Amino acid sequence: MCSNITLRVFLFLIGMGLCDQCIWTDETGYTYNLKQLDKDGGWQLKDETSGMGMFSMVYIFNFCDFKPIKCHDRQVGAIEALAVMGQITENCDVAGLVETQTFDHLDQRDLEKGIVVKYTQGDLCMDPKQPTGVMQPRQAHFFIECGVDDATFTVLPDNECIDQFKIRHHVGCRNASSHGFLKFIFLICLYFGGRFIYNRKKLQLEGEEAIPHIQLIKTLIPQIRAVFHFGVDKLQSQVQRFRHGGYDSI
Repeated sequence: MCSNITLRVFLFLIGMGLCDQCIWTDETGYTYNLKQLDKDGGWQLKDETSGMGMFSMVYIFNFCDFKPIKCHDRQVGAIEALAVMGQITENCDVAGLVETQTFDHLDQRDLEKGIVVKYTQGDLCMDPKQPTGVMQPRQAHFFIECGVDDATFTVLPDNECIDQFKIRHHVGCRNASSHGFLKFIFLICLYFGGRFIYNRKKLQLEGEEAIPHIQLIKTLIPQIRAVFHFGVDKLQSQVQRFRHGGYDSI
């Protein structure tokens, strides 16, 4: 019974580390956390440049909690909705899907500038730059520049089928990012350390028997070793190709 409870706690801690949304770790191992840019109910941004009198376009989007972002009863990442006299109607277009959310740096040469979040595969729209009759899926791009927090996003000039927005916010700064992976490792260490002490003090277990889930760990060790050796072999083969001018040695 006790073993089942501890295993559930262990799986819960893993879930906390792996299921954390709106977190991106870049190629250098640095982690960005967009939770502080997320908004209850989602962002609702009126396009002040639309100039349609009593009619206006409203962009609705979010970065972590997508429950409020719906178009035609479908949960998505970003939408364009028609507002009449300030009231948002059900007339909407999907600007990007949740599952297409991607992250990148604003400038690969200067990682301090900020990041960009993209949603793609939205509803089809007519792109004047394309041949007549060619439709393109909508996209939504959010440029998050490192800086003092702006109150809201700015709508950038229309780029045909791509809605673009800009904001200065500290979540785009590398020194403000959250080390989610390190927190996950800390929780795992905290669990195993606490369970090890409990096994030693309360259950009077000694040696490796005091290590939590030792049998499971033993079954995983050969698999981890195999993956490690595969990676080493792969690296050696790449080095060998490089030494021979990019060609496989014979």
